[in-house]
Amino acid sequence: MPSRYESLGVDVSKKGIEYLRAITDDLFPEAFCSVVRHPSDSKKGIILHEDGAGSKPLVSYLCYKETGDCKWFEPLAADVIAMNVDDVICVGGIPHAFSDYVALNGFMIDKEDLLVGLAGGFSRTFSNLLSAGTQILFSGGETADLPDIVRTFDVSGTVYAEVQLSKIVTSKNIAPGDLIVGLRSGGRSKYETKENSGLMCNGVTLARHNLLCPDYNQKYPEVGSERLKGYTGHFKLDSVPQELEMTVAEALLSPSRIFLPVALEVLKNGKVNAMVHNTGGGLTKCKRLGRNIRFVKDKLPKADPIFELIQGESTEEWRDMYREFNMGIGFEFIVPKGEVEPVLKASKKYGIEARVIGYCEKSPSGNSVLIKSEHGKFDY
Repeated sequence: MPSRYESLGVDVSKKGIEYLRAITDDLFPEAFCSVVRHPSDSKKGIILHEDGAGSKPLVSYLCYKETGDCKWFEPLAADVIAMNVDDVICVGGIPHAFSDYVALNGFMIDKEDLLVGLAGGFSRTFSNLLSAGTQILFSGGETADLPDIVRTFDVSGTVYAEVQLSKIVTSKNIAPGDLIVGLRSGGRSKYETKENSGLMCNGVTLARHNLLCPDYNQKYPEVGSERLKGYTGHFKLDSVPQELEMTVAEALLSPSRIFLPVALEVLKNGKVNAMVHNTGGGLTKCKRLGRNIRFVKDKLPKADPIFELIQGESTEEWRDMYREFNMGIGFEFIVPKGEVEPVLKASKKYGIEARVIGYCEKSPSGNSVLIKSEHGKFDY
């Protein structure tokens, strides 16, 4: 039986991407993201990575329609940047330039309001990264008016990064005995202005359908699909559930934490066998890295309240929650024993909680993930 998330039309396993992967010029198929050889420097690799903010734009759209305030578009900029730069750093790629792509239905949304909000978000996020020692150039992008294709709007981005092939992190060195250090996605880092729910960009379809009340479907039918049942939750956007200590809108739109500054620091001062950005696939994302490795995660922290709330409202099985959401761990470093301290030190520098959440052991056949949590023991 499909999970509740899958029943909403989301394919967690991403079937079919193997056909595209088979025709890429990827130098390291075992790495976290694709790397191609630099055409004029054989010692360098190029990473051109594209990602978006998932279905978060629909939550921003609802907030904008309800309030008329374009500030609700700002967090999406950080989401799009995070989804790109935190993927490329997983192979040691240093991001140099970023471009955006905005597609919208001008009949449903004011283009200037949207672009004002996004511009503010991009400007603030790049400024925050610069203050943390990382400069990424914004090279513009494309705005497309597509009323026949897009019901509301979408925003995505592309990052250009380079890596010295001698320094690339491919995951091939993951070995039994390695430790897994997890970095929290919730709370507040030193380069964030407010508390973060920890949700990031994955699982938002399940979250909004099961948290937001049906009124929004009726008032704004463009945010739903005739194939789906629609929103079934009990909350308004400005509701403040006791367990969250922030509004539902703020929790759903908390900008994805950017782990790039921490990762750059760790790469300078420590040895890393792999890095994992826990987006699609959640805490099972690591399963595609290494060879014949069993990733045992038995020291996970208590999940952030947003995940408890989503599970309670949706009644999604906990087994599925751990592969659909980051469950409070947004980024992982897989390091040899003795190399944990550089990760903890770099995380502390930027105000991000980190801890050893597990270890690697030999798997008799293929890769697997074992999660031992307060909600049960799950094998993937």
